[in-house]
Amino acid sequence: MPSSHSALSDAVLAPPAEFAAGLRSALPGWNVSWLASTPSTNADLQQYLRRGGEGPALIGSHEQTSGRGRAGRPWHTRAGDALLFSCGWQAQIAPARLPPLSLVAGLAACEALSSLLGPHADGALALKWPNDVQWNTAKLAGILVESVPVPAPGRIGLVLGMGINLRGAGALSRALGREVADWALTGSAADPARLVSAVAQSWRAAADEYAVEGFGPFQARFARWDALYGQPVRVIDAGRTLFEGTARGVDASGKLQVEETTGQLRAVTVGDISVRAAPQGGWA
Repeated sequence: MPSSHSALSDAVLAPPAEFAAGLRSALPGWNVSWLASTPSTNADLQQYLRRGGEGPALIGSHEQTSGRGRAGRPWHTRAGDALLFSCGWQAQIAPARLPPLSLVAGLAACEALSSLLGPHADGALALKWPNDVQWNTAKLAGILVESVPVPAPGRIGLVLGMGINLRGAGALSRALGREVADWALTGSAADPARLVSAVAQSWRAAADEYAVEGFGPFQARFARWDALYGQPVRVIDAGRTLFEGTARGVDASGKLQVEETTGQLRAVTVGDISVRAAPQGGWA
């Protein structure tokens, strides 16, 4: 088992200019900037693309003052406790084909992180549909994929943002009242710049592949990281339970498949997915 502590848990992120310089070396051809503080790296990249920036570009920050998660939820963390960054570029993808990109971004992030963790990542690193990265069932990172109109005809601006906890999982778990993980718990000594560059490269490659081939080739790759498969789930929308069943992976378009007690499969495209433990002795 990996150690519960790594040098990363005590590390202090390099100053923004130094951190950015290291990323530029790892990401040749990318427009890279790293800030001390910003309201939202996703919002910063949206502005860059709206102004005609083509990318690939990466904007990160030691701190976000108005970070956002799925459904616009506010997201806050102390400076230095998380890696906060967004990647963006122009792409030729029709708006109707954008939804599965959340899953693509999630599995690409898992593949990148796994490359830094080695064999012990299997079984511990997982992806909760559509794009929450987990470590031993606790949330390690969240991903937010957005799009923005750009001046170039026939193109769209893609923004993929990520916040990955570096340290402080214990305090954060107590504050939120739910289990949270951080990179220090993985036992990896990979430095933060390697995490960022690995995810950025994986995202770009996966998005380019998706633009050409769609989600089909990603379906089997998703199965490797699927945290929900075989788990009882409750499908919730706006706080209301729509139905319950057992998660059965995703289909060729990235929709979550939920098997009801009747054996019927229902596809889920919107709403929050809440995992609940099955009652003792199975489903009631």
